[in-house]
Amino acid sequence: MKSFAVLSAAFLLALSLTVVRNQRKTSSFEASMQTNNSQALENLINKDDLSGTPPGPCSPPDRIIGTLEETAWRLWVASTCPVNQSVYPYVTWENWIEQAQMYPPNPANVLQIPASLAKSSSTPHLLHASPLALAINPGIGAIVPGLLGAADQNCNTAKAPPDNQKNLIICEEVRLNGSTQDYITGTTMWNRNGQKQLAASQADIQFPKPSIEVKADWIQLSSIGFDCANLPPSLSQSMHIETVSGHCFALVGIHLLSKLINQWIWATFEPQNLTTNPFRCKVLGCTDSFGSRPARTNGTFTALTPQLQGLMNDAKLAPEWKNYHLDGVQIRFVDSNNKPTLLGNSIIEGENVGMNLKQSSCISCHALSSIKKDGTDGITLLTSFPVGEPEPLPSSDWIRRDFVWSASLACPGGSFQNCNP
Repeated sequence: MKSFAVLSAAFLLALSLTVVRNQRKTSSFEASMQTNNSQALENLINKDDLSGTPPGPCSPPDRIIGTLEETAWRLWVASTCPVNQSVYPYVTWENWIEQAQMYPPNPANVLQIPASLAKSSSTPHLLHASPLALAINPGIGAIVPGLLGAADQNCNTAKAPPDNQKNLIICEEVRLNGSTQDYITGTTMWNRNGQKQLAASQADIQFPKPSIEVKADWIQLSSIGFDCANLPPSLSQSMHIETVSGHCFALVGIHLLSKLINQWIWATFEPQNLTTNPFRCKVLGCTDSFGSRPARTNGTFTALTPQLQGLMNDAKLAPEWKNYHLDGVQIRFVDSNNKPTLLGNSIIEGENVGMNLKQSSCISCHALSSIKKDGTDGITLLTSFPVGEPEPLPSSDWIRRDFVWSASLACPGGSFQNCNP
């Protein structure tokens, strides 16, 4: 495996313009804080972000297309375009680097980029536990033993499973697209010392657009009583299922983050299935003006709109993907009435972490991603589930990492929540 050692001069120049040190201009985060983030959506979006024609269905947009819901769906469809029909990786985002590969346990070994190498059907699909679930609920880790010599999967038991699924096991993965990967590499954020240097110089970390992350949560179906060899059509035809290390897993929750405007866009998706996702839309409701008929639901099943069906058909998505629905989109800390905006997934935050979704705000949580110049990680500041406008950082020794939590994994010598720099 080759080491990733050289970046193009053009890319390094772009990074030097993006990571502005010392006498830097006000960041987009600070700008939103100054305006209390309650201005109308159009004030958050540059005219350039709204211009241009939509790209092809398998090309992610680099600007807002129509509404935020339409943009979220175009990002999701492009990331889910088929790669292979019968072998892993099946869809585009499975070809992106997994966050565990982005931050090597021993930085002295030099960063290696598996995603830059050719994929093959023999490439293992490795899942892991939810870092947030483990940080909040130590001791819920669970190993799913690989069958026939396959790799074990280090997952976790669900903190708040449905009453009839007490043995529920959930596994997770987080994929970073090329823009995100290149920025982390070029700014040396992939190792703790690099982040310390950025904090010491008060760098303004700003990921380029279109940076995209996909967080995917998978249920081990045997943990809720299903035989992989005899799955009912209500499961096999309504969601994406893969065999990983001899076990079948159903994809039940997807977060998609993308930086297309001066802030990140958060969107979350779930399949419509009462067995695996019984609480979808029940707490916060789901709103999707682009892809759902009706546009608002509190748990009742909805149909896809013709325009979303057409987009999926143009992308040649497999039939099971057409049962996934958008829960909601978030770009601001508070609404026009200065009330906190909320967004959460019934699986990712709800069943897996055990969070009350009325205390779930993706943007407020991610705003805490930060680093101190001595290497202390912002995860130590996460003592509750924040909503609304974030608190200021403790001192000028800290900088924010542009809402990206994966950077916490750059932690040699310890688990991410107890980093010993």
